[in-house]
Amino acid sequence: MNTELSALFNAPDEIGRTPRPVTAPEMEEFERSEGVNLPNSLKSFWLNYESRDLNSTKIFAFKKKVVFPDGKKKKADVNSIAGPGKMIEARQRYIDPLQGNSGERLPAGLYPLTFDSGYVHCLLDLNADTHGRILYIVINAKTFGDAGYGWDQVGTVAQDFDEFLAGLTPDYL
Repeated sequence: MNTELSALFNAPDEIGRTPRPVTAPEMEEFERSEGVNLPNSLKSFWLNYESRDLNSTKIFAFKKKVVFPDGKKKKADVNSIAGPGKMIEARQRYIDPLQGNSGERLPAGLYPLTFDSGYVHCLLDLNADTHGRILYIVINAKTFGDAGYGWDQVGTVAQDFDEFLAGLTPDYL
């Protein structure tokens, strides 16, 4: 983890709250309720640092490189890393949209791990054959798999959570 990110997580947030790590029972409940296994590196991160916003008075967001299937690249904004509850809540919102304007907006086994200021997420892949990858998507108000909203719009961020953390760079204000 880079120095700026480590400093952010090892200090109280800007309101003065100290970190409240995610507990082992919370992670176990996530795995049980979702029928998945979380990567050990993410569990270790949550036990040490919790989930929390990453922006500050000096840093707008952290950036991470994304590579799409066609070879195009971009930088994603990462403003927060979610905990188990927020991941379940966001996934549920995308697979069962309240407005009924689409079907499921995410493929099976993918969970929103990071949040920016809109509907853009780095996703944690919890599928057995691709377990642990970190992917990227801009959520559309369409069913995933419809024309113009499928795997071609899903970028790869990292092969695992450790690689994801290692490549986060601060975007200073």
